[in-house]
Amino acid sequence: MMSLHSQRTAYPITAYQQQSLGTSHPGSNNLNHGMAGKITQIIMPDEDEYNFQLLMPLLAQLSRDDRWFAWIAPPLKLPKGWLLEAGIDINKIMMLQPKGDNNTLELARKALTTGTCHAVISWPGQLQNEELKLLEQAAKQGKSHAILIQPR
Repeated sequence: MMSLHSQRTAYPITAYQQQSLGTSHPGSNNLNHGMAGKITQIIMPDEDEYNFQLLMPLLAQLSRDDRWFAWIAPPLKLPKGWLLEAGIDINKIMMLQPKGDNNTLELARKALTTGTCHAVISWPGQLQNEELKLLEQAAKQGKSHAILIQPR
Protein backbone atom coordinates (compact mmCIF):
# COMPACT_ATOMS: atom_id res chain seq x y z
CA MET A 1 0.00 0.00 0.00
CA MET A 2 1.40 3.39 -0.98
CA SER A 3 1.37 6.12 1.66
CA LEU A 4 0.04 9.60 0.97
CA HIS A 5 3.46 11.02 1.72
CA SER A 6 5.09 9.25 -1.25
CA GLN A 7 2.64 10.92 -3.64
CA ARG A 8 3.31 14.53 -2.66
CA THR A 9 4.19 16.97 -5.39
CA ALA A 10 5.39 20.48 -4.70
CA TYR A 11 4.12 23.18 -7.02
CA PRO A 12 5.83 26.58 -7.00
CA ILE A 13 3.69 29.52 -5.92
CA THR A 14 4.12 32.83 -7.69
CA ALA A 15 4.44 36.11 -5.81
CA TYR A 16 0.92 37.02 -6.98
CA GLN A 17 -0.48 33.76 -5.58
CA GLN A 18 1.37 34.32 -2.29
CA GLN A 19 -0.16 37.77 -1.99
CA SER A 20 -3.67 36.51 -2.78
CA LEU A 21 -3.29 33.64 -0.29
CA GLY A 22 -2.07 36.02 2.38
CA THR A 23 1.25 34.24 2.72
CA SER A 24 4.52 36.01 3.14
CA HIS A 25 7.92 35.41 1.64
CA PRO A 26 9.55 32.08 2.56
CA GLY A 27 11.50 33.50 5.52
CA SER A 28 8.45 34.98 7.22
CA ASN A 29 6.60 33.35 10.08
CA ASN A 30 3.34 35.24 9.48
CA LEU A 31 1.86 32.85 6.95
CA ASN A 32 -1.85 32.93 7.66
CA HIS A 33 -2.67 36.60 8.07
CA GLY A 34 -4.51 36.85 4.74
CA MET A 35 -7.09 34.43 6.15
CA ALA A 36 -7.60 36.33 9.41
CA GLY A 37 -11.28 37.00 10.03
CA LYS A 38 -12.35 34.30 7.59
CA ILE A 39 -14.04 30.91 7.84
CA THR A 40 -13.06 27.86 5.81
CA GLN A 41 -15.33 24.80 5.79
CA ILE A 42 -13.90 21.38 4.96
CA ILE A 43 -16.18 18.41 4.33
CA MET A 44 -14.65 15.09 5.46
CA PRO A 45 -16.20 11.84 4.21
CA ASP A 46 -16.08 10.10 7.59
CA GLU A 47 -14.05 9.80 10.76
CA ASP A 48 -11.69 7.14 9.42
CA GLU A 49 -8.22 7.99 10.71
CA TYR A 50 -6.71 7.63 7.23
CA ASN A 51 -8.92 10.45 5.93
CA PHE A 52 -7.27 12.65 8.54
CA GLN A 53 -3.97 12.26 6.70
CA LEU A 54 -5.48 14.64 4.16
CA LEU A 55 -5.24 17.35 6.82
CA MET A 56 -1.51 16.85 7.46
CA PRO A 57 -0.23 19.39 4.88
CA LEU A 58 -2.68 21.97 6.24
CA LEU A 59 -1.56 21.35 9.82
CA ALA A 60 2.10 21.53 8.81
CA GLN A 61 1.50 24.92 7.17
CA LEU A 62 -0.44 26.19 10.17
CA SER A 63 2.33 25.16 12.57
CA ARG A 64 4.78 27.52 10.84
CA ASP A 65 3.07 30.70 12.03
CA ASP A 66 4.29 32.67 15.05
CA ARG A 67 1.04 32.05 16.92
CA TRP A 68 -0.40 28.70 17.94
CA PHE A 69 -3.30 27.00 16.26
CA ALA A 70 -6.10 25.38 18.25
CA TRP A 71 -7.40 21.88 17.52
CA ILE A 72 -10.84 21.67 19.15
CA ALA A 73 -12.69 18.42 19.84
CA PRO A 74 -11.21 16.25 17.10
CA PRO A 75 -13.15 12.98 16.83
CA LEU A 76 -9.90 10.99 16.75
CA LYS A 77 -6.52 11.35 18.37
CA LEU A 78 -3.93 11.44 15.60
CA PRO A 79 -0.77 9.43 16.18
CA LYS A 80 2.16 11.64 17.19
CA GLY A 81 4.28 9.90 14.53
CA TRP A 82 1.96 11.12 11.78
CA LEU A 83 2.22 14.69 13.02
CA LEU A 84 6.01 14.60 13.22
CA GLU A 85 6.38 12.84 9.85
CA ALA A 86 4.23 15.54 8.22
CA GLY A 87 6.55 18.25 9.57
CA ILE A 88 4.06 19.59 12.11
CA ASP A 89 5.55 21.53 15.02
CA ILE A 90 3.62 19.87 17.85
CA ASN A 91 4.66 22.71 20.17
CA LYS A 92 2.38 25.04 18.15
CA ILE A 93 -0.78 22.96 18.66
CA MET A 94 -3.22 23.83 21.44
CA MET A 95 -5.50 20.81 21.98
CA LEU A 96 -8.86 21.80 23.50
CA GLN A 97 -11.80 19.64 24.57
CA PRO A 98 -15.14 21.16 25.62
CA LYS A 99 -16.17 20.42 29.21
CA GLY A 100 -19.47 20.86 30.99
CA ASP A 101 -21.62 23.57 29.45
CA ASN A 102 -18.86 24.64 27.06
CA ASN A 103 -19.81 23.18 23.69
CA THR A 104 -17.48 23.01 20.70
CA LEU A 105 -18.99 26.09 19.06
CA GLU A 106 -18.57 28.22 22.19
CA LEU A 107 -15.02 26.99 22.75
CA ALA A 108 -14.14 27.79 19.12
CA ARG A 109 -15.67 31.25 19.46
CA LYS A 110 -13.61 31.96 22.60
CA ALA A 111 -10.40 30.65 21.02
CA LEU A 112 -10.95 32.82 17.94
CA THR A 113 -11.80 35.95 19.93
CA THR A 114 -8.70 35.91 22.16
CA GLY A 115 -6.28 36.15 19.23
CA THR A 116 -3.82 33.77 20.89
CA CYS A 117 -4.23 31.38 17.96
CA HIS A 118 -3.93 32.41 14.33
CA ALA A 119 -6.19 29.50 13.34
CA VAL A 120 -8.80 27.42 15.12
CA ILE A 121 -9.74 24.02 13.70
CA SER A 122 -12.93 22.52 15.10
CA TRP A 123 -15.58 19.88 14.50
CA PRO A 124 -18.78 21.76 15.40
CA GLY A 125 -21.24 19.65 13.40
CA GLN A 126 -23.86 21.38 11.26
CA LEU A 127 -24.18 25.10 11.98
CA GLN A 128 -26.92 27.63 11.38
CA ASN A 129 -26.15 30.92 9.58
CA GLU A 130 -26.32 32.83 12.88
CA GLU A 131 -23.69 30.53 14.37
CA LEU A 132 -21.43 30.98 11.35
CA LYS A 133 -21.78 34.76 11.70
CA LEU A 134 -20.78 34.54 15.38
CA LEU A 135 -17.66 32.57 14.46
CA GLU A 136 -16.81 34.99 11.66
CA GLN A 137 -17.19 37.95 14.02
CA ALA A 138 -14.95 36.21 16.59
CA ALA A 139 -12.35 35.46 13.91
CA LYS A 140 -12.31 39.12 12.85
CA GLN A 141 -11.99 40.31 16.44
CA GLY A 142 -9.08 37.96 17.20
CA LYS A 143 -7.49 38.27 13.75
CA SER A 144 -7.81 34.49 13.51
CA HIS A 145 -8.93 31.99 10.88
CA ALA A 146 -11.75 29.53 11.65
CA ILE A 147 -11.45 26.14 9.96
CA LEU A 148 -14.56 24.02 10.39
CA ILE A 149 -14.39 20.29 9.66
CA GLN A 150 -17.84 18.93 8.94
CA PRO A 151 -19.19 15.49 8.09
CA ARG A 152 -20.53 14.77 4.64
